[in-house]
Amino acid sequence: MFDNTPPSPTDHEVDVLVVGAGPSGLTAAISTVRHGASVLLVEKHAGLAQFPKATGVRPRVMEILRSWDLEQAVLAASQPARLAMRVTPALRIPGAEVSLQLPEESQLRAVSPSRIAVCPQDRLERILLDQLHALGSTTDVRFGHELTELDVLPADAGVRATVIGPRGRMTVRARFVVGADGARSRVRELVGIERIELGSEGDHLGVLFRADLSGLVAQPPHVLTMITAPGLEGMLVATGDDNRWIYDFEWRPNEGERLADWTRDQVIARLRAATGHEKQRLDVIGLFPWDFGASVAVQQRRGPVFLVGDAAHRTTPRGATGMNTGIADGHNLGWKLAWVARGIAGSELLDSYEQERGPVGRANAEASLVSGVGRPPETALAHDFGVQYESSAIGDGRHAGSRAPHAWVRVEGRRASTIDLFDGRLTVITGPEGDVWRTACEE
Repeated sequence: MFDNTPPSPTDHEVDVLVVGAGPSGLTAAISTVRHGASVLLVEKHAGLAQFPKATGVRPRVMEILRSWDLEQAVLAASQPARLAMRVTPALRIPGAEVSLQLPEESQLRAVSPSRIAVCPQDRLERILLDQLHALGSTTDVRFGHELTELDVLPADAGVRATVIGPRGRMTVRARFVVGADGARSRVRELVGIERIELGSEGDHLGVLFRADLSGLVAQPPHVLTMITAPGLEGMLVATGDDNRWIYDFEWRPNEGERLADWTRDQVIARLRAATGHEKQRLDVIGLFPWDFGASVAVQQRRGPVFLVGDAAHRTTPRGATGMNTGIADGHNLGWKLAWVARGIAGSELLDSYEQERGPVGRANAEASLVSGVGRPPETALAHDFGVQYESSAIGDGRHAGSRAPHAWVRVEGRRASTIDLFDGRLTVITGPEGDVWRTACEE
């Protein structure tokens, strides 16, 4: 219980207030600080997520993390896995392997320096938080602090926010606010942005548990295993190389089923029946109820307030797009907020955030409600590298608004991808006859 201590005279003033310490909020904070602005990040929970809600890190997001020198850390925290789904009545039966329509290794090698990683969200969040702390004195991260009030000030003066923490009430003045506080976003609610429900495939219950399933699954395991036995239908998800798994199944709270009905003994009995793990030790870590649905906010910006991740567009897990879309949001928004806060760019630059990311978020949310089975392989590649932005910040040109192409080059004696050259600065790449461009850059 928080106390009611009056605010201290040292209430916070900051360029950007980020609400929510999930992947999209952490990414927005990192992008902002890397480009020279100050950030206060508040999270109502006492720490990072304990439940690995997502596991797939797609190639374009791996490129973003690579540009921050985090790619190797993410790969080290990832687990080997077969990027396909196994469908079987029971784990003891081989079943069939189904493609997840992800880009193939040979396709990726030609267009990107990065690959897909299977890194559970809780591990990825730790990597991002460590990076944010390492960026220095312009960052302040406070867990156990909840946003309760948010007032947009007149004359483009930013916002005044009230945050309640263990030591009482704190008033924060910020130029901008980033709502990264999930599908039930308090930020979105406080500024009156409505949400559109796109559809739902039911209520689900995820069980996080530890068990040695090495005799029942392939090595390395499939990233997903669909169990189809009647009464035991569910999805087994690999979430770590330390024998940690999620078993997810549909339940019916709208028909009177209660979370309390799922006692530890009942959960273990269901797990044993579904996996065939009959005698060995099985530890239940926790339960996570969630809605297999998609929704979008009608706006991703209202004045100085911006939405990223699930606060802006919630997807189903299908296609591994939700966390990745949120990270791309934060990466896109952070540098723009920093440049405007520092006076490097005019405020009109901020219009480009919703113009660029809004259509992507809506398209990914809608696509996540449709099965990807049967789509051509090139569709998966286009998802990561075929996005074409159109916004007021982008000029004319054949490739304007697209991701820069990957090619291996030599930079100061080392091998690098062109993708590595774009973080933290304006970059011009020319051919050997680009003397005019080199002269312009020098001037």
